[in-house]
Amino acid sequence: MAMTDFIAAVELSSTKISGIAGKRNEHGELSILSYIKEDASSFMKKGVVYNLAKATQAISSIINQLETELDSKIAKVYVGITGQSLHSVKTTINRDLKEGTVISKDIIDSMYEENNKVPVLEKNTMLLDTIIQEYKIGNDYQLDPVGVPRDHIEGNYLNIVARDTLKKNIEHCFKKAEIEIAGFIVSPIATSNMLITDVDKRSGCAYVDFGAETTTIAV
Repeated sequence: MAMTDFIAAVELSSTKISGIAGKRNEHGELSILSYIKEDASSFMKKGVVYNLAKATQAISSIINQLETELDSKIAKVYVGITGQSLHSVKTTINRDLKEGTVISKDIIDSMYEENNKVPVLEKNTMLLDTIIQEYKIGNDYQLDPVGVPRDHIEGNYLNIVARDTLKKNIEHCFKKAEIEIAGFIVSPIATSNMLITDVDKRSGCAYVDFGAETTTIAV
């Protein structure tokens, strides 16, 4: 089978493992070409892989079925992460600047990097993603402060963390299945971004997923 530029993703939840593949057209629109799912209750519990051998076998089966339907090899896959241990930790980064300093992208990037170095993690947990909530400049809150002259800026971040075994076990299974991971996606955040509009987010709307063993809320 030839190697093509399909976009593929696999998600492991408490009850099933799902695989999906699609391709973007010249307008950037994504067409779904294949979707496969299998039962995961024999190797998943509350979003965590507890039987590595069975999970590896299921991942290989999902990829093989996708490749058969597409008649093409899949080079890499994105992996959706969920689970009971998934939660958020808020942090605030303050930066004092010289008077009249115009806030630049470099300043914003350095604050983001500083946030990711803050020891916010509990024992046996790892950082999965960081969401920029807002920046406080004086008495104003902004999402994009670049270009504003100020001598102080405060950045507020939401760090998504989980037990380290959540990601490590998945990485082990994909390595054993000889399937390269293109990146990890926090499933509840990705789903809420698709379903909740910016207007709804500003109004305080939330996305709630009632799973078989876990319930996830993204606000």
